[in-house]
Amino acid sequence: MESPPQRKNPHVTEHLANERTILAWIRTAIAIMTLGVAINRFSLFLMEVHQIVPGSNAANRHVEKLGIGLVVLGIVIMCSAITHYLHVSRTIENETYRPANLFLVMTSIAIVLMGGSALFWLF
Repeated sequence: MESPPQRKNPHVTEHLANERTILAWIRTAIAIMTLGVAINRFSLFLMEVHQIVPGSNAANRHVEKLGIGLVVLGIVIMCSAITHYLHVSRTIENETYRPANLFLVMTSIAIVLMGGSALFWLF
């Protein structure tokens, strides 16, 4: 006896692309948070060096806040990615998908600002 033919979802490739996209956002968020933790820990090292070596430059005091900011940015990116993934999944099924340019622009601006802060700290 033959089984009835299975109905295939016509949007399988779109959903798989959506899954690959959220995996890329997860990797990005993890990398940003890891960088934030590394900067935060390095700032503690710099504070210890400052206490031991008299007359060293104290301009690196606020680097700890940059590290915390990067961790917060990673968390915000992850939460936004989850929301975006669910929204895209729904709109693919409803065949009403439109690209979310604002999400990408805001994320890019936030990363540029944090990168600029890190660059300012390096000089």
